[in-house]
Amino acid sequence: MKAECGVKTVRCLKDSGAQISLVQKDLIKDVDSQVLGNVTIKGMIAQPAEVALVAHKIKPATSDDLENIAPYIELCFAACEITPDL
Repeated sequence: MKAECGVKTVRCLKDSGAQISLVQKDLIKDVDSQVLGNVTIKGMIAQPAEVALVAHKIKPATSDDLENIAPYIELCFAACEITPDL
Protein backbone atom coordinates (compact mmCIF):
# COMPACT_ATOMS: atom_id res chain seq x y z
CA MET A 1 0.00 0.00 0.00
CA LYS A 2 1.12 3.59 -0.50
CA ALA A 3 0.41 6.39 1.94
CA GLU A 4 0.65 10.16 1.73
CA CYS A 5 2.45 11.83 4.62
CA GLY A 6 2.25 15.54 3.98
CA VAL A 7 3.96 16.12 0.64
CA LYS A 8 5.67 12.72 0.56
CA THR A 9 4.26 9.42 -0.73
CA VAL A 10 5.79 6.26 0.73
CA ARG A 11 5.25 2.53 0.42
CA CYS A 12 4.06 0.93 3.62
CA LEU A 13 2.80 -2.30 5.10
CA LYS A 14 -0.55 -2.40 6.84
CA ASP A 15 -0.15 -4.83 9.75
CA SER A 16 -3.35 -5.01 11.76
CA GLY A 17 -1.74 -7.44 14.22
CA ALA A 18 1.06 -5.09 15.29
CA GLN A 19 0.95 -3.47 18.72
CA ILE A 20 2.45 -0.29 17.28
CA SER A 21 3.35 0.87 13.79
CA LEU A 22 7.00 1.51 12.96
CA VAL A 23 8.40 4.13 10.63
CA GLN A 24 11.98 4.32 9.36
CA LYS A 25 13.55 7.47 10.83
CA ASP A 26 15.07 8.44 7.47
CA LEU A 27 11.62 8.58 5.85
CA ILE A 28 10.39 11.28 8.22
CA LYS A 29 13.54 13.37 8.67
CA ASP A 30 12.15 16.14 6.41
CA VAL A 31 8.56 15.88 7.65
CA ASP A 32 7.30 17.98 10.54
CA SER A 33 6.70 15.38 13.28
CA GLN A 34 4.99 15.88 16.59
CA VAL A 35 7.00 13.94 19.20
CA LEU A 36 4.66 12.51 21.83
CA GLY A 37 7.29 10.83 24.01
CA ASN A 38 9.38 7.66 23.98
CA VAL A 39 8.52 3.96 23.82
CA THR A 40 10.59 0.82 24.16
CA ILE A 41 10.36 -1.65 21.30
CA LYS A 42 11.71 -5.18 21.15
CA GLY A 43 12.00 -7.43 18.13
CA MET A 44 12.47 -11.17 17.94
CA ILE A 45 16.28 -11.02 18.17
CA ALA A 46 17.43 -7.47 18.89
CA GLN A 47 17.83 -5.92 22.30
CA PRO A 48 15.02 -3.56 23.40
CA ALA A 49 15.47 0.00 22.12
CA GLU A 50 13.98 3.25 23.32
CA VAL A 51 12.68 5.25 20.35
CA ALA A 52 10.59 8.35 19.74
CA LEU A 53 6.81 8.05 19.53
CA VAL A 54 5.66 10.44 16.80
CA ALA A 55 2.32 11.48 15.35
CA HIS A 56 1.76 11.91 11.61
CA LYS A 57 -1.24 12.71 9.50
CA ILE A 58 -1.54 10.21 6.66
CA LYS A 59 -4.03 8.91 4.11
CA PRO A 60 -3.94 6.20 1.44
CA ALA A 61 -2.32 7.36 -1.79
CA THR A 62 -4.02 6.86 -5.13
CA SER A 63 -2.69 6.30 -8.62
CA ASP A 64 -1.07 9.21 -10.43
CA ASP A 65 -4.19 10.28 -12.30
CA LEU A 66 -6.51 10.29 -9.26
CA GLU A 67 -6.68 12.31 -6.06
CA ASN A 68 -7.80 11.11 -2.63
CA ILE A 69 -10.07 13.84 -1.25
CA ALA A 70 -10.53 12.10 2.11
CA PRO A 71 -9.14 13.95 5.12
CA TYR A 72 -5.83 12.91 6.66
CA ILE A 73 -5.99 10.78 9.82
CA GLU A 74 -3.52 11.12 12.66
CA LEU A 75 -1.61 7.97 13.62
CA CYS A 76 1.15 7.27 16.11
CA PHE A 77 4.38 5.58 15.01
CA ALA A 78 7.57 4.46 16.72
CA ALA A 79 10.36 6.14 14.73
CA CYS A 80 13.38 3.84 14.57
CA GLU A 81 16.09 2.27 12.47
CA ILE A 82 14.33 -0.75 10.98
CA THR A 83 16.72 -3.68 10.68
CA PRO A 84 16.18 -7.36 9.79
CA ASP A 85 16.44 -8.46 13.44
CA LEU A 86 13.93 -5.92 14.77
